[in-house]
Amino acid sequence: MHPRISYAMTDSSMKKLIFFATYNEAGNVASLIRGIRKAEQNADILIVDDSSTDGTLEILKGMKSKTLELIFRPSKSGVGSCHLLALKFAIDHGYDVLVTMDGDLSHDPADIPRLISGIEDGFDFVIGSRYAPGGACDYTGYRKYLSLLGNYAARQLLRINLYEFTTSLRAFNVKSLGKIDFSTINVCGYSFFLTMVVRAHLAKFNFFEIPIHFYERNSGASKIPTFEIIRGIKQLLYLWYVKTFRPEKPNKIPSP
Repeated sequence: MHPRISYAMTDSSMKKLIFFATYNEAGNVASLIRGIRKAEQNADILIVDDSSTDGTLEILKGMKSKTLELIFRPSKSGVGSCHLLALKFAIDHGYDVLVTMDGDLSHDPADIPRLISGIEDGFDFVIGSRYAPGGACDYTGYRKYLSLLGNYAARQLLRINLYEFTTSLRAFNVKSLGKIDFSTINVCGYSFFLTMVVRAHLAKFNFFEIPIHFYERNSGASKIPTFEIIRGIKQLLYLWYVKTFRPEKPNKIPSP
């Protein structure tokens, strides 16, 4: 059980949940929450904090409201495990739509209604894409080329008709998430996002991409360590094997 600071959730015809994870995002969280509330007034907000040390938690506690739920984890356990927790939370609490995003303002909250609109139009999984036609990314230097190469390699190896595999800016039809056995997913880091695309594809989700502008983080430093890049390459090759040779068992695929 994770310590939880809980406030009663809103009630509406379509229950919407917006999620992001935090670890030392004191310079970003207040602006991000205000942006979310402005963009989607009828949504609840879930935040998972992995024991920030820069005052993030204190800021979050000060912004508490009946539409905000904060889960505090006593150690840094990986962004992928945060998002997995959010998926399960949305299912367990009867939400209709879940939107996930980064906690550093690299994703514009103004894009949230467009993501939700895709779910309302009947799609299971909507992705905010930097690399779809019309999208943009503020990365420069090696990060730009590494991101482009990674997404291109995923598209070619996995043969899934998407431009974006690694972003966290996504919307889910929560009912469709019931097709996936999350107990078989054990990916704690950033390769979780790639893994979810493959698992959703094998579960025959209906995908849709919308072009978005991905911004440089507003404050703080990037938290993607070098070993995550190596882990991501390993996971991509493993997922290629899974999709190529074991596509008939989408709910029985352990992580490497």
